[in-house]
Amino acid sequence: MIKFKSIVLQLKEDEYNDLCQQFIDTKADKYLRLLKLYRENKYTDEDIQEMLAVNTSAYYTLKSRLFDKIQDFLTNNMSTPIIDLLRKVANIPTLIYDTHRDTAIAILSKLESELQNYDMPYEMSSVYSALKKLHIHSPKYYEYTQLYNKHLAYTIALDKAEDLLNSFMNSLGEYFASRNKSQIEYLALIKKEMGHICTLYLSHHLTVYKSIVDISFALFVPNTDAIKDDEPIEDILLKLEKVFTTFSKDTNYQYLQLVYNFLAFEYYHKLNLPKKETRFFEEVDKKLQSFLLFNHCAFTTKFLLSKIERHIELGTETELYEQNKTLIPNYEPDKNDVPNYINFVKYVSTCAFYAKKYQEAVQQLNGLINDISFKNYPHSEIEVKLLLALNYSMINKYDPATSLLRSVTRKIRELDDEIGYENALIFYKILSLQMSSSARQVDQKIAQLFSKFELLNQKSNRMLEYIKIDDAFIKALSQVVKR
Repeated sequence: MIKFKSIVLQLKEDEYNDLCQQFIDTKADKYLRLLKLYRENKYTDEDIQEMLAVNTSAYYTLKSRLFDKIQDFLTNNMSTPIIDLLRKVANIPTLIYDTHRDTAIAILSKLESELQNYDMPYEMSSVYSALKKLHIHSPKYYEYTQLYNKHLAYTIALDKAEDLLNSFMNSLGEYFASRNKSQIEYLALIKKEMGHICTLYLSHHLTVYKSIVDISFALFVPNTDAIKDDEPIEDILLKLEKVFTTFSKDTNYQYLQLVYNFLAFEYYHKLNLPKKETRFFEEVDKKLQSFLLFNHCAFTTKFLLSKIERHIELGTETELYEQNKTLIPNYEPDKNDVPNYINFVKYVSTCAFYAKKYQEAVQQLNGLINDISFKNYPHSEIEVKLLLALNYSMINKYDPATSLLRSVTRKIRELDDEIGYENALIFYKILSLQMSSSARQVDQKIAQLFSKFELLNQKSNRMLEYIKIDDAFIKALSQVVKR
């Protein structure tokens, strides 16, 4: 019963109400009560078992059966044009074995046309396989054999492209968390391979996958040689928008539109064009909880860090903490997806920092350090420990902060010199000065060091860019020692 409570909490309001009504109509009172108790999200399993007055065995049986009913309900309520098409494809054996030949061919020809509109090669190969059988004694047999083979090969190419997109996003996260230069070369190889596949077939799906990879590479990977022959990002975005408009009924595109909005936002955000980025930001932000699940086709949590930067630019960073209560109330990050998990915790802890809930930020960051191994993510280890030390310093807990800073300097010494972490060492000096000095001019010294930090914090090892360094922050940091 993995994350059963999470499934109940994720039910949309209309789905929850319909399910409750179903249990009312069938007089399934215990299922209804159990569902409502889980929805309230206030009780432990032990509390619920006691409230239902059942023994442990009966409780887990009831829970298991409710889970089955929810699965059935959600499955039966899935209805989209593509699902309807899939049901028709599943009915192909009936057309072959139990339908008049002329009628079967007419239905398959219509189905072929509908599947072409959605660019569904997997299902098209099933249609052509059936048409081959129905034309085995006809000159058209060869034609359908060729079409079958073509779509079978295209299916493999599309599978490969999807795998490359998934691998690219996984490797992009790995690079972002580690800043390992070998990952840059690997990302360039994936990009090149995607380009080769897309030259084999004229397909809008392949165009979309290639576009997502090309834009993501240009925005997030520091390798200008690999993009020197690419179209401008703005042109690629226009092509994407045209595909989504042309094939608006494609269910995948209805979701990938969010990826397009994310990439457009990141592009205009990078260019520092706040007016142009606004529309795309709002589209992603209002569906943030869903978008965070797209980690197989987008580097989703990069949006969270850019969101903090946007709020800093607008002077509304203190509002983020309260916003999170409605935007991502039930989202649970996947701890196996380490780079996105790190970014998510950085985001929620930084939002707590701006709300001056430093102890909460400390708990979140300590939880992250305990949950994962940073062995392969030295860049993130340095950044997270500096962020944690900053929050400790804000609540006068200098011993754990000092211990963290020592750990950071050891880690930097272990790394290859060519990576260079002068920015991190300057931030280390700022916190060390803040914790050890009570001089009157400590704020001036800290301000000078922050100016140097911002100057150095522009390379591929950039970190803590979501910390707003202004006079108010410097003053607050300088006065901590006097509390």
